[in-house]
Amino acid sequence: MEFGLTDNFLTTKMELFWLLVGIGIGAIATSACWVSWNYAKQRHKRKFRKRSHNGFKDRSIHSLKSWAENLHQNSRLERESSESIAPDDDEVESLLAKIVEVAPIGYIQVDQDNRLAICNERAATMMGIANHHHGLLRKPFLLQLIRSYELDHLVEKTRALSHSDQVDWVFHPAIPDPANPVPQIGRPIRAHSIYLGRGQVGIFLEDRQEAIAITQQRDRWTSDIAHELKTPLTSIRLVAETIESRVDASAKIWVERLLGEVERMTKLVQDLLEIGQMDVGIAPPLNLKGVKLSPLIQAVWSTLEPLANRKQVKLNHIGDTSLTWQLDESRIYRLLLNLFDNSIKHSPSLQSITIKTSVVDSTLHIETIDAGDGFPEESLPYIFDRFYQIDLSRTRSGLDRGGSGLGLAIVRQIVTLHHGAIDAKNHPETGGAWITISIPTQTNSVTNTL
Repeated sequence: MEFGLTDNFLTTKMELFWLLVGIGIGAIATSACWVSWNYAKQRHKRKFRKRSHNGFKDRSIHSLKSWAENLHQNSRLERESSESIAPDDDEVESLLAKIVEVAPIGYIQVDQDNRLAICNERAATMMGIANHHHGLLRKPFLLQLIRSYELDHLVEKTRALSHSDQVDWVFHPAIPDPANPVPQIGRPIRAHSIYLGRGQVGIFLEDRQEAIAITQQRDRWTSDIAHELKTPLTSIRLVAETIESRVDASAKIWVERLLGEVERMTKLVQDLLEIGQMDVGIAPPLNLKGVKLSPLIQAVWSTLEPLANRKQVKLNHIGDTSLTWQLDESRIYRLLLNLFDNSIKHSPSLQSITIKTSVVDSTLHIETIDAGDGFPEESLPYIFDRFYQIDLSRTRSGLDRGGSGLGLAIVRQIVTLHHGAIDAKNHPETGGAWITISIPTQTNSVTNTL
């Protein structure tokens, strides 16, 4: 009995022990689960806080940058706005009036009725306007103060075409007192017009007296040099002709070349002298006769053929081979020689030079066209001026188109002697120089006056 109670007690203790063990294991498991869940929760919170903090930080940086950029841009716009505040109309008008008055060039302005609205002091002095007042409150008509057909025509042309124009002329002031006439000295003027809208025209006036004086001095110097060169050239020619028959056959070719160069220099000097004579109104006489142009063209080309062959440049003549015209043959020969020489020098290799001859309305037309660099647009008005040379940096080849600057000047002189006209431009197809010469019908009785 006692043994049975002991067994039951032991059994009960064992059951209680295992119950406590089970409760402990459950508690431990529960604690572990709670710890694990709590750790995961805290970790999630930390990640969330970190992500939120980083997001706020990025947004704050972005916002600060934008704010700073906007502040800088607004400050710049405000500064530029304050600096670019336009003055009112009165200030602009006053400023322009000051600029016009102190300008180193004459300026006048007329309204739609040809009344003189603006005239600065320099223009008044240049055009002989007495009692000049700032602003010209009366606004008289232009022709009341400046009696010049050229100036009036320039204003009308500018207004009609609505674009700028230019004219050169010699202005002769009106005699102030017809009862006591005093000779008035003409003043060379260059006027450049601008269209201002609403019928208003502005004109800049340039006094060309000093420039023309310099040109005349240069021309006199050229004429004096040409006179001085005649004597030594004549001496060189006489010496060369004397020794020509006394040298060996092998050296004779050099004497012949020397004589050729002396002849070329003599003709150049003669051309310079004739240009000088034409400047003072003395035209040398022409030796007119019927000249067949085709054989003359071929003769000139044969002279320059060695130069053309080096570049393999060919001549293309378009026109009636039997065409005959009253011309001074020796001068037309020099004219063609200068034109061909100029074209050959500035034509690319393996190209052709075209010369066209035709008769239209009793006028002979001679055109030469090459495939070279052509003329810069700004140089076209000065191509035929003496000693004018194109800026080498403006040409593709960098070659000297004008040489001494006399070739085309001599060409124009010869055309003028024949009472003709000459024009230079660039050909639309080849891009090269395109020179057109027009010579009217000539007779042996033509009087050469300028």
